[in-house]
Amino acid sequence: MNEMLAVKQQLRKHMGQTLGKISREEIISQSECIRDNLMPILEGKQNVACYMSMDTGELDTGNIIESLFEAGKKVYLPRCTHTKLTGHVQLRNDSKNPGNMKDHPHLTFHEMDSHDHVLSLSPKGKYNLKEPDIEDEKLSPLPPMLDAILVPGVAFTSGCSRLGHGAGYYDDFFSRYKLQHSNQLPLLIGIALKQQIVEDIPMDAHDYFLDCILVGDGSIHWRNKPITM
Repeated sequence: MNEMLAVKQQLRKHMGQTLGKISREEIISQSECIRDNLMPILEGKQNVACYMSMDTGELDTGNIIESLFEAGKKVYLPRCTHTKLTGHVQLRNDSKNPGNMKDHPHLTFHEMDSHDHVLSLSPKGKYNLKEPDIEDEKLSPLPPMLDAILVPGVAFTSGCSRLGHGAGYYDDFFSRYKLQHSNQLPLLIGIALKQQIVEDIPMDAHDYFLDCILVGDGSIHWRNKPITM
């Protein structure tokens, strides 16, 4: 195991212990604070990708999703799938066969018809997350045109670096999105409990910085603050 990977795994372990101690009441309070700061940032942005939060140790996105629908946004949610099922382009090298690519997990994002549609979703898959249903994986959509993506994570820094859970789903999706949309990315917004802000996160070459981080204590950290903000 290389040194950077070891540091990331240790940080994930530490954050898991920290986040598991946060009360549900505090999570809801911080989540509402983030929602209130998020909506002005999304003004003029129509197509927004979010995610369904886990029941514990993570910011609650329920009220955020509801507010997106109330604001007339088109809401997209992710589904964990695999290139073997979707036939989408492989983006990871096969270490056992240098120079070749291999099948791997990835995300697809699906437009939700309504807030009621979101509430009807049931947990499924390896991570027991609430995800969009799809009858035929071969029909999984290529990355839709998005204006903003709300990005989860285990830890973040004020410099807009991010530590995920280690599966690489979001960094893979960002690369996949750029292939589909002329090397462009939507606004990448990390949303974090205040306990998830750390001093430093080691970044690999394939790791993406976010554009801003909204924190449950009311703070907003921009990597390159827009002139209009």
